[in-house]
Amino acid sequence: MKQQFPWMRFYEPNDVPIGPHPLPMWEADFASYDNRVFWGEVCDFINEEHEDLSVLVHPHSFDGDYADHTKNAFWVGDVLELRIQGWKR
Repeated sequence: MKQQFPWMRFYEPNDVPIGPHPLPMWEADFASYDNRVFWGEVCDFINEEHEDLSVLVHPHSFDGDYADHTKNAFWVGDVLELRIQGWKR
């Protein structure tokens, strides 16, 4: 993924659940609002390459965190139940 999308920011994996994520995870982001135009290309790549991983792709929109992790989210593989019960809708 780093080779395909060198403009993205990649973070170290977390060995424990963090934030709303129920399992250990790692994160990559679009690095800039201008890169939002690559959303479809990134989602297509993840759809092809995810193997047995459960992958959540979500924007950082003006709709807020709850919407970004639910109605605005794109899942590949198993959809996991996120820990967002107390979040503002």
